[in-house]
Amino acid sequence: MECEVAQAHLADHLARTLPRAVAAEVAAHLRECETCAAEYEAMGETWQLLRTIPAAEPDSASMRTRFETGLRDYMLEHQPRKSERRGLWYYGLQFAAAAALVVLGVLIGRQAAPAPSSDAQIALLRDELRQTREMVAVSLLQQQSATERLKGVSWSGQIDQPGMSLTTALLDALMHDENANVRLKTIDVLKRFAEREGVRRGTLEALPREQSPMVQMALIDFAVETNSREAADALRRLASDPMANEAVRRRATLGLKQLGITV
Repeated sequence: MECEVAQAHLADHLARTLPRAVAAEVAAHLRECETCAAEYEAMGETWQLLRTIPAAEPDSASMRTRFETGLRDYMLEHQPRKSERRGLWYYGLQFAAAAALVVLGVLIGRQAAPAPSSDAQIALLRDELRQTREMVAVSLLQQQSATERLKGVSWSGQIDQPGMSLTTALLDALMHDENANVRLKTIDVLKRFAEREGVRRGTLEALPREQSPMVQMALIDFAVETNSREAADALRRLASDPMANEAVRRRATLGLKQLGITV
């Protein structure tokens, strides 16, 4: 079985709805192909996170009630910090609504639409997977537990072209997260999207307000690697600040030289 054929069957294989012979062929292919096996594993992780969302029938009159009840129970269970309640509600609503729409779309589409080609199926599946992983990452970034927020940052690093909601959530974590490890890991992920002006600007705005020496040095390195001469004033202040960490002052001075800016 070739990769394109196997990938077109991954969703049904995960749902255990394939005929026995086809399922055996897919399983054999997954044992031999690392690329397809990795995609199948990633898909399984995402579906595992969505397992608690009930499957809705498109003609069910109680669908909206079940949706609102499930979302309310989720919010009560996690009890976010007061400052995060509005953001978590917004992203949680996005996540649950999108999941419900995906379910409805699949149910209606299978009844009304002709079967798409295998290439179209694969492209659609990958796009849905990317969007779902992005919504999961945003939701994790809003949790009280630093471990969960770190998991959200790690999920973000697996997404090639994140949308505005995820990059905004990452920049917000860099500016406001109380855990230095979360902020440090966020910088590593944001480097992948440094070509975006909003990401560069937001990252540089975090430098003057950062207090952790490790995060300060990571931000300095970010400015140097992205050739961000706009960081000159912040670097000069750090280089001349007697209260700053000595290693940070040295790194700021070196950063100015690397950017070709007079100290």
